[in-house]
Amino acid sequence: MEQPSRKDKNTVGEKRGETLKPVVTQGNAEKPSPDSLQKGKDRSGKTRGSFWSRFKTFTFEPPKTVVVEGDTTRLVPILPEPETAVDEKGISATTEELAAVVVEAPVGKGEAESQTLLTPKELVSPLPEIVLGEEPIVIREEIPLSTEKLKKGLEKTRTRFWSRLKGLFSFRRKIDESVLEELEDILIGADIGAKSVQKLVHEIREAWKSKTITETSQIHDFIKDRLKESLRSLPTAVNYSPSSPTVIMVVGVNGVGKTTAIAKLANTFIQDGKKVMVAASDTFRAAAVEQLDIWSKRIGAEIVKHQAGSDPAAVAYDALEASIARGIDVVIVDTAGRLHTHENLMNELSKIKRVISKRIPGAPHEVLMVLDATTGQNALSQAKMFKQAVDVTGIFLAKLDGTAKGGFVLGMRNEINIPVKYVGLGEKADDIEKFDPDAFVNALFE
Repeated sequence: MEQPSRKDKNTVGEKRGETLKPVVTQGNAEKPSPDSLQKGKDRSGKTRGSFWSRFKTFTFEPPKTVVVEGDTTRLVPILPEPETAVDEKGISATTEELAAVVVEAPVGKGEAESQTLLTPKELVSPLPEIVLGEEPIVIREEIPLSTEKLKKGLEKTRTRFWSRLKGLFSFRRKIDESVLEELEDILIGADIGAKSVQKLVHEIREAWKSKTITETSQIHDFIKDRLKESLRSLPTAVNYSPSSPTVIMVVGVNGVGKTTAIAKLANTFIQDGKKVMVAASDTFRAAAVEQLDIWSKRIGAEIVKHQAGSDPAAVAYDALEASIARGIDVVIVDTAGRLHTHENLMNELSKIKRVISKRIPGAPHEVLMVLDATTGQNALSQAKMFKQAVDVTGIFLAKLDGTAKGGFVLGMRNEINIPVKYVGLGEKADDIEKFDPDAFVNALFE
């Protein structure tokens, strides 16, 4: 019988629509010769590229296994097994099966039954609540932040002077004249002032003679009580006007921190919900207007300013007019503080005060003087000078955190009879505290 030719075989294959492919079997599988491998050729006879070219084009493939079916050998990829989960009954199921779980929703009367497919995430039951054993809850009383700031600000004063006073009180010995002399030296060293120290020592001597106190340990509480009573006798709250605006005039010599003090005051009033306007009436020092402008933008206060060298009273007047028109609650008027022209300065301050009082009767409602705490008793002489010109009603004590002379505040009642209303404890806008006589004295003696 004649065998079909090669051409006939191809024709038959085309008619069937099939493409004949060689089948690789164990018998006819060709192995690469050692010579071809050494020359860098693969099984097809093509030259292999370099190691780095093959490394760049290398792709990962899933692992495969060899399957032998009769005379045919195949490489079959190994597929990962589907994830299984365990339901409430302890029966394992695949993720696909869990996704197809149908949960019946509660059906009310007259309503059609409905079914909702739940995702695997919704099927996960919530973690059980952990109930802790009942234990007594201890509530600790927190110290106010203002008290901590005040203690930190008076640290230098307390460390330098009042530590000596505490050493005197620690010995339980009888009071005599030598003890009173030592106490007087310590109080004078604390920069309280000569008049205040003499008055305080006199009261202690009278209490000793009347047998009210007999030991040095009792002097501690006696001094604290007397100092608190002296500071409480003067009002420390701001005198607000019954109708807006409240006008506060700020005075003080250059270099005491007047501009920063005004910014702190304005920020305090803004935090209390008041609308604040600043009048830059210190037109003599050009930098004062610029600094006040920067602070006003930073804290959110309005400002009225003129060119350098303008009339300070005119700036204050324009600020009052603008505050009435805009419904401002508090107006803070800055003033010059140059000392080399003492008479002209005082006349200028008096003029500003007259202009303010003519436009708003009863104003200014407060005249706050900024004093530098680092100058100690010298600050009191400045306060006396300004009080004669503009009748100072309160003290803003600045830079209290940077001095050991904070004890001079205790002598203000006897020296100038002007209350301290605010203290500055830093350079930031919120580094300000309302003066509290009890807190101040306690911070010095603790």
